[in-house]
Amino acid sequence: MKLPKKLKEKEKEKLKARSKKKRKKITYRLGSSKSTVHAPVPKKKFYESFTPYLVVIGVIFVIVVIFMVINFDNPDVTTDNSDTYGTNITFQTIDGTTIELSDHQGQVVILYFFDLGCTPCGPEADVISDIDDAYSNSRVFIVLVTVHSWDSNDGLNQFKIDHDLNRPIVRDDNSGTYGSRFNIAYTPTTILLDEDGNQVNRYIGYDPDHFDQIKNAIDGL
Repeated sequence: MKLPKKLKEKEKEKLKARSKKKRKKITYRLGSSKSTVHAPVPKKKFYESFTPYLVVIGVIFVIVVIFMVINFDNPDVTTDNSDTYGTNITFQTIDGTTIELSDHQGQVVILYFFDLGCTPCGPEADVISDIDDAYSNSRVFIVLVTVHSWDSNDGLNQFKIDHDLNRPIVRDDNSGTYGSRFNIAYTPTTILLDEDGNQVNRYIGYDPDHFDQIKNAIDGL
């Protein structure tokens, strides 16, 4: 049975309308699915993640350099001036006693550098002993410093007895800490410090005239 021509045309229009709806739905679905796709997030480069840390390290480095420059340009006089004993010098005697030279401010200090193998050190020690007898303990303080770390305690104590020097003995270390502080190049060397710890003079070797020279220097302070 054939449909009338008008009915056929109507049927065709319905089919076209359905196909358009389907296409719209498909387009809509495709469009909506595309709208949910996110663009890929670009990855950071390797070094970019460390940038904050590098900035912090750089700032710390600059601060350290500035601190070092300030301290280099403004040294502590009491610790770096080799012509004064300063309040920071501590002697350790061979019998274990600690001597702080700062405790003897107001006294003239004599540092006698020697060693047991030094021939002229004995006669010069007699000169120092005579100086010791000429002044009271409150006026003059004497420290004997051996520059040889291998000088034995027995030998050093016998040295004191032989030269009638009942004064503390200090043994320098292998690095010559005490000797280098006062630029000791020869033994015997006697360093004379005034009441404020300033170096007044040094006397190198043995000379019988050292007694008068040292005594005149002390009397002139």
